[in-house]
Amino acid sequence: QAYYFDSIDSTQNQALQMAQDAAKEGTVIVAAKQTGGKGRDGRKWVSPKGGIWISIILHPKFDISITTLFPIASSLALSLAIEKTFSIKPELKWPNDLTIKGKKVAGMLVDASLESNRIENLVLGVGINFDVNARQIEKSLKGTPNFYGVSSLSDQKQNVKPVQLVQTFLLELEKIYTALNKKQIKKIISEWTSRSSTIGKNVELYTADSKITGKAIKIDDDGALIVSENNKIHRVIAGDIVHLSK
Repeated sequence: QAYYFDSIDSTQNQALQMAQDAAKEGTVIVAAKQTGGKGRDGRKWVSPKGGIWISIILHPKFDISITTLFPIASSLALSLAIEKTFSIKPELKWPNDLTIKGKKVAGMLVDASLESNRIENLVLGVGINFDVNARQIEKSLKGTPNFYGVSSLSDQKQNVKPVQLVQTFLLELEKIYTALNKKQIKKIISEWTSRSSTIGKNVELYTADSKITGKAIKIDDDGALIVSENNKIHRVIAGDIVHLSK
């Protein structure tokens, strides 16, 4: 099932209301515009007309530990879809951003409902700057923490329709979702790493209570980033990252 809205506060809010129903597995909610778009950690996501704003309801069979790997795997699916439709290869910035020439073109978040040791449902929210005014969005977001620029797929000047990208993304996501359900985690991590702009870089990593400066070594099976700081190893599940040029 797919639901389309000309304007909505947030596709994620709508999906979360529907997600309790097991029959809604695979339901897709798309909006032309969001008035209250959500980013990670409750941040604002600017979602004007021209972008692709989408939420997908899933009831996975995979283990609860994979919940934190899921948005990383989903960003890989979107990267593959953009490559197939636009013939460009976006880079993947940990944890779940897609960038073109170092500027953000898409991002995702996951809201998970967990019951005891089982995933009740996952709602994947995806925001893609398909045909937006990147400069205008940059102006409105300047000064927000760890902001690093906005890119739009329309800058690629290719004749791709939004529906083509959405269809290709859903196909790629289904493949990766099946792979996760079959526990094919190493393959996903290896593919993500080969497209990542983070691994091997010197980074500053901001978590809820600390700042780590070091080298990003790899991601673990659950998507945690391993950072080496003065021969000390840190394992970080969530945080904001700045790539250092040195």
